[in-house]
This record gives sequence, structure tokens and C-alpha cells, in this order.
Amino acid sequence: MMIITALLCLGALMVYSAGASLDQNIKFSRFWDYATMRRVVLVPVVWVLLLVVSQINMRRLLVFEKHFWLSPCVFLFAISLGLIILVLIPGVGTQVNESRRWLMLGPVSFQPSELAKWTTVIFLAAYCCHMKEHMRSFTKGFLPACAILGVVLALVGKEDFGTATLIGAVGMMVLLAGGIRWWHLLILIPVIALAFYILVYCDAHRWGRVLAFLYGQDPGVDMPSAYHAKQSIMAIGSGGFWGTGLGKGTVKLGWLPEDTTDFVFAVICEELGFVGALIIVGLFVLMMISCMSLIHSASDRLTRLLTIAISTMIGAQAAMNLWVVTGLAPTKGIALPFVSAGGSGLVMTTIAAGILINIARQNTLRLSEQGGHAA
Repeated sequence: MMIITALLCLGALMVYSAGASLDQNIKFSRFWDYATMRRVVLVPVVWVLLLVVSQINMRRLLVFEKHFWLSPCVFLFAISLGLIILVLIPGVGTQVNESRRWLMLGPVSFQPSELAKWTTVIFLAAYCCHMKEHMRSFTKGFLPACAILGVVLALVGKEDFGTATLIGAVGMMVLLAGGIRWWHLLILIPVIALAFYILVYCDAHRWGRVLAFLYGQDPGVDMPSAYHAKQSIMAIGSGGFWGTGLGKGTVKLGWLPEDTTDFVFAVICEELGFVGALIIVGLFVLMMISCMSLIHSASDRLTRLLTIAISTMIGAQAAMNLWVVTGLAPTKGIALPFVSAGGSGLVMTTIAAGILINIARQNTLRLSEQGGHAA
């Protein structure tokens, strides 16, 4: 709880700082755009949400072990698929920056892929428990699970290849933890190659980002797709050890796009330096260490797989964001969990984190009861 609270507060502070701009007279000014205001206002809201979810045994609410196909996690998974399909319909989904990811609900935008990201991995964790006797079977366990995951990846990949990659990687980790044989994954290599060809190579915008990652980061090379990465790396380098000071960065003043969302870590590095970056990374490392301990002490298979699914998703998303910001991966729209500006992503990630906290709470109560009985 303390780690997540620290990330939420640091995120709100840095999003506010990254919301600075220059006015028409080229003077420093502050503006409260919608994204900045929403991120700051959401902090107490999502913290209360985190507290509420952490007190509820979501494991029992999400999965009915005796009637799995009637479980809420199955219905939520189906709903998320329906919403993704709606996004892909012209005139229904909203397209921004070459990506069609949003549904507009009046003045509020919602990103169905954020819901699908969590419902998919939670569904797979529950599915592995329901099919535990067949997970090592190629036809009864592996193929059905991969078919379900493949449908999600095909739909999400059409609108957001980065999120599809994240869901695919975490989904495979859950299935491996759930009991599939690792060599069954080899059959997916041609499928992955074909998907990359169709969704990336045949898409000029996405392939341009790959080329920019491979060749465009050289200062002597002028590639528009490499602009984000170059500005981000310059911001990181200019921060030094202590940074330029909170609110005193310059890359956010129109030089770095998406400075409050995907590239907020670059602003942190410029203004708070290596020390600030180390604090953010250290908090995520501490969270992952806590999750590993929780996985090790899980009381049953479902709890262990849910913990693996949620913790791996948070850790993998954080790693992907840091790789993009530091130029170690092609530019993609992946937010830094709990830190970046955003509405649907922040809310869904907070709910998932609340489930983790509740699992830890239930585990502590169980160990206390066992200790009392032993005494």
C-alpha cells in the first residue's frame, strides 16, 4: 500500500510539473489541461478505490470454482472483447495519433484495451485452475488457451500493437505458470512472425518506428519517427545526478510530446536527475520483490496464478515504458503504471493492485491463524 501510494503521489506531482507550457509571450506559465487536472484529482479517488478493493476478497468474487463459466471474470472478459470490437468500428471508436483506442462516453474517454489487458490475464489464471488436469495436454489445454489469447491479441493488436505485445507476453507467462509445456510455445513462432508482418511491417507508421529505433537515434540521422526518443534521451542526459530542480525542466515546454503520459519518466530524469529515477525504479523493484514473496507463500493454485498475472503485468508494463523512454525499445504508447497521466489505465491498474493487497492481507490472516492454532 505504501509503495503504491508513493508512486501515485510522485506521479501526480510530476504530471503537474510536466503540464507546464510557454504562453504567447514566451514566458513560463502553468496550465491545467484536462489530462493534468484529471491525473491530480484522481489521486485521492483511486487511493480510496485501492483501499476499498484491498478489503474485499476479490478472488472469491471473480472466480466461482464450482461453476467456472458463470464466473464474473468470464463475463468481464466477454464484455472487454465486445468493447474492443466497438472501438474498431469507424464512427464509434475515436482515433488519436494514428491509433484507434478510445470510446467516448460523453465528455469522458475510455480505453477498452486497458480493461481487456486485465480481464484477459485474470481469465487465463482462472482458466488454468479450472483446466489444471489438462493444461499439459496440447489439444485439451494448450490449444484452447492459445486460441482464446489469440483472439484478444488480434483485436487489440489492430488498434494498439504495444498493448497486444504486453498482453501476449504476460499471458504466456501465466500459461507457463499454469502448467503448459514450454516446448508447445515453439509452434507459435510462425504465427508471431506472421502477426508481426501484418500488424507492423505492413503498417507504415509502426514500421517507421521500428526503423527509427534501429537507425534513427544517431544525432546525424533525421527521421521524424525518432523525434520522441531523441528528445527523451536528451532530457535524461541533461538531468545529471541531482536534476535541474522540480519544475525547472525545459524539455516539457513543447519539445517532448506525450510528456505527461508515455514520457513522464524523461521529465522525472531531467528535473530530479539520477536520484529521482532511482527512487521510481526502486519502488517498482520493491513492489516486485514483495510480489515474489507473496507468490511463494500463496495458499492455493488460484491465488498464486492471480498474483503472478497481476504482478507480472505491472512489472512488464513498467519495464516496457522505461525501455521506450530510454531508447531501448521502439516508441509505443505504454504508460508508466501509477505515474503517467491517464484515466482508465490508472483506475484499472489500481483495482488490480488492490486485489494484490487483499491477497497479501488474506495470507497474513491465514498465517496468523495457523500460528495461533500451533500455539
